[in-house]
Amino acid sequence: MEIKFTWRYCLAFMAFVFVFGQLHEMAHMIAGYLICGHSGIQLDFNLIRPICAACESNPYTYLAGIAGPAFSYLMIWTGYFILRSSNTKRYNLAFVLILGNLAFARIFTAGMGGGDERGVLTFLNPHQPLLLIKVINFLLVFALAFLPIYMAYKKLANKKKLLVIAGFCIIPLCIMMPYEFMLLGEVLKVGFLANRHLLGVADLIYLHTAIMGMIVVFFRETLFKAYPKSIT
Repeated sequence: MEIKFTWRYCLAFMAFVFVFGQLHEMAHMIAGYLICGHSGIQLDFNLIRPICAACESNPYTYLAGIAGPAFSYLMIWTGYFILRSSNTKRYNLAFVLILGNLAFARIFTAGMGGGDERGVLTFLNPHQPLLLIKVINFLLVFALAFLPIYMAYKKLANKKKLLVIAGFCIIPLCIMMPYEFMLLGEVLKVGFLANRHLLGVADLIYLHTAIMGMIVVFFRETLFKAYPKSIT
């Protein structure tokens, strides 16, 4: 497969990242609601409490922690298996599924000692040393996320494909941090569309996700179009 870098492609790719990042958070929130029958709260675009205070003693709360990564890994590995198939027309879709669900970010966060996966491991093994939990967490996340990234790299036909993969791994994080986590987070803090009418998620977050979703749909041919130059 070959990626054609245009402003339309880059815009649509980032919109995809924002949409599926929020779907990751919604998986947490929906699981939390199903577990205790009450909504948790999504504090901003990055920080959530999927379990309400009244349900913190529920023994199944860890499932809310699993739900987000489970959704992301499902998308990432769907991309992986598409790349393993002979249907090259869907390879560009697979690339977006893998890199757009921030497979590298999961490895990076685990390497820094954090991530949803570490929280779940800590909950399930409360008496294990934290360092051991962090090591196990990193090895687990690396095993789940690296192979799909490598497969995307292997299938690329672009020149300097290592640089291409590195860019799609790192640049989205550099955009998300100041734009979504900081700028839009500050907008929420001042109360703009901050009411939470559904599943503890602010109206601004739903609006932003809807706009990003429309961008993905509008530029879908640019984002998912397959070009003749492909390798297997």
